[in-house]
Amino acid sequence: MMEVVEFFRGHPFLLGLAVGLIAVLFVWVRGLLRCRSLNREMARLKESLYTKMQIDAKGHMTRESELEQLRKTNENLRITVRSLQNKPGRAEIRQLHVYDKAIHSMLAKAPGFAPTWEMVLKEAEDEIAQTETGIAAFMRKVFVPRKQIPAGEDEQKLIDYEDEKNE
Repeated sequence: MMEVVEFFRGHPFLLGLAVGLIAVLFVWVRGLLRCRSLNREMARLKESLYTKMQIDAKGHMTRESELEQLRKTNENLRITVRSLQNKPGRAEIRQLHVYDKAIHSMLAKAPGFAPTWEMVLKEAEDEIAQTETGIAAFMRKVFVPRKQIPAGEDEQKLIDYEDEKNE
């Protein structure tokens, strides 16, 4: 070991070169270790980014499929509403609502119309209530004859009185 020290004392250039090489080797090893840790960190960040992108893509696909499903449902409901509006009786119900609104407006504007209307409305409600309970329907079946006599000569006769007299 003494010989090495004596050699470097005799050759100061080589001493500086050896010290410089040792310093470079230390910095190089330290750089390699730092590069390895940065590569690991970069790999971890890439994996994290890939996972986040997968999650975002899956969420986007879920939202797109849900949006498409909602569009289909909306279109189906729109078609259903159109078909329900075109059902028989819907125009009459709409007209009934128009008449109801007009009647309420008339009640507010025409003072003599209200008492008569209320009386007629009460009678109509009672008649409908009796029909719904079955009383009026039963009475109509029992007391209204099935065969009616025609009002005019051109109408077809439902009861032939001459056949009954010949029998």
